[in-house]
Amino acid sequence: MTLKIRKLSHWYASEDQKLYEDVDLTFEAGKFYSIVGESGSGKTTLLSFLAGLDVPRQGDITVDGVSIYQIGLTKYRQKYVSTIYQAYNLLNTMTVYQNIETALAITKSSHLGDKKYILSTLERVGISREQAKLPVRKLSGGEQQRVAIVRALLVDARIVAADEPTGNLDHTNSQLIVDLFKELASEHGKTVIMITHDQQLAGQADIQIKLKQNHFVVDNQV
Repeated sequence: MTLKIRKLSHWYASEDQKLYEDVDLTFEAGKFYSIVGESGSGKTTLLSFLAGLDVPRQGDITVDGVSIYQIGLTKYRQKYVSTIYQAYNLLNTMTVYQNIETALAITKSSHLGDKKYILSTLERVGISREQAKLPVRKLSGGEQQRVAIVRALLVDARIVAADEPTGNLDHTNSQLIVDLFKELASEHGKTVIMITHDQQLAGQADIQIKLKQNHFVVDNQV
């Protein structure tokens, strides 16, 4: 699967003050990408376009040559892309396990009902089987973020779009998440795109994309 941005331009108030112009980028299956840049440079805005959450002023985004706008953004978000937000967006009245099961049911994931796989994946990011039975409101902020990440990773979407997914985590847990991203790309063939301010984490991606003065510079790490 190939995700492409073609001739994408965007601005807010005035076309004379473009956030970026005529952007062409390609994201391949089996690759882990990081996008870095200063605050306010447009990293999260680009990710929102890739996730089908917003529409650019000009240009197109395609999956295997088909426009995501032709697919339909609702269908695209449900079937093609899994988004990890800075906010957790968990259902506080549900347990950790129920939150994940609900997401898998909505997306009709192949992992639905696979309790062993779900619990083992939670354990990989430090969420125990006992914690999986708790309402998410009883977890710390960092623990809730890890639950949100696992929820996004377990659905069958081929694209994982993550906006500062390790922002609330310490170094050890941040590394656990990045290791999961690497595995999703290299072993499961997913396209993983991560926005981050952490240069050390960004440097572990296969390909790093740097946003500098309204331009994207692609740096192949490997």
